[in-house]
Amino acid sequence: MQLHIILNAYAGSGRGLKRWRSWQPALNIPYILHTTDYRGHGFKIAQEIAQQTKKQQRPTCIVIIGGDGTIHEVINGVLHCEWITIGVMAGGSGNDYARTYPTFQTVEQLIDFVQQPARRRHDCGVVKLQKEHAFMNNCGIGFDAAVAKVANDSTLKRQLGKIGLGKLSYIYFLIKELFIFKPFELEILVDGERHHIHNVWFATVCNQPYFGGGMKLSPASETDDQMLEVIVVHNISAIKLLFLFVTIFSGTHIRLREVIQLTGQKIQFTHKAELPCHADGEILTEPNKQMQFHIEPLSWYATKNK
Repeated sequence: MQLHIILNAYAGSGRGLKRWRSWQPALNIPYILHTTDYRGHGFKIAQEIAQQTKKQQRPTCIVIIGGDGTIHEVINGVLHCEWITIGVMAGGSGNDYARTYPTFQTVEQLIDFVQQPARRRHDCGVVKLQKEHAFMNNCGIGFDAAVAKVANDSTLKRQLGKIGLGKLSYIYFLIKELFIFKPFELEILVDGERHHIHNVWFATVCNQPYFGGGMKLSPASETDDQMLEVIVVHNISAIKLLFLFVTIFSGTHIRLREVIQLTGQKIQFTHKAELPCHADGEILTEPNKQMQFHIEPLSWYATKNK
């Protein structure tokens, strides 16, 4: 099996680079190292590897050292390539991928996998705006995306990240956005069934349970059930929303009447305003007054724990 490593040296305020430097001396098997230099570079590298792999028809493992953003880029580049298996050494700040999908915890685990591969297929969600974007975790609009956008653009997050306190920036911007963000009206079509929802704070389509660095937003989501879940939070005061975020970590928010959960394979969002939008925590800047989602069943491979 051919081994490619895609390193985002800046992930987790340098955490990815530190992990790689500690692991590299013990990695005594052949590999090809790629380093990302800009946003979207992981997609380009992965796409080129996938094209080469298809021609060679050679089993290949791409190991990503980085966070969910880098993983998101790579999966978009290799979707439906049966010759490629995705492996991860989590090195980001949120690492929601690592809460559901298997990751390599030691160099020995990676070496064992290359010598005796074991893998598992997973679904991927796809959102269509001006172009299509695949997501392995979740994709949504509204308050959570607004918080992610201002946090990702801030120098505060980078400064706190250098001392291992990057998540505190999210708490700061979450509280700040509570007094700025305005709820919206949303029409959702799920497998042909229409829902009109008022005073929506956020709506998220999920392929796995976790988002936002460990919050269990969609407890029922599974990565290979060929279904997507929609979680909508609406008709709630700003103060109660703040407390709701606390309950999301345990998944008990689902019991609240202000939380709607829907399940389907084809989903459509329609709303009047341009809203902050994210896929796997990465901000999408395309117009999003109408968004179409669908499931790509069992469309990529990840490493499997033995």
